[in-house]
Amino acid sequence: MNFKPHHIAFTVDDIVESTKWYSEKLGFQTVHNYERNGMQIALLKQGDFKIELFHFPDNTSPLPEADKNLMKNLHTIGTKHICLEVDDLDTTIIELKEKRVEFATEIDTAGFGGRYVFIKDCNDILIEIYQS
Repeated sequence: MNFKPHHIAFTVDDIVESTKWYSEKLGFQTVHNYERNGMQIALLKQGDFKIELFHFPDNTSPLPEADKNLMKNLHTIGTKHICLEVDDLDTTIIELKEKRVEFATEIDTAGFGGRYVFIKDCNDILIEIYQS
């Protein structure tokens, strides 16, 4: 078997706000918008990487408080975050601050090399920005 990443999926509070956030803050473009089984779905793309957003208009539960804090989140079993690799972390941080993106951590060094910082999207979902 040979696997390669295709997409990551997030359930969001507001599909329009989230689609706009990923477009304006991180440069993703909307590829598809559709509805299925009572949910709204948007597929966004940047290069070869895709993010799928789900929203249930009548029944979306909020993100648990523990998942909004990186260290608390890491203590819970399950998927933790998305990591987006960049060529220049310092320049990316400047650009994200200019776009008023919320930062969850300061810059740190990964145990396997490289540097990273965590941001939050408009739903408080953690996103790692990494430079090797």
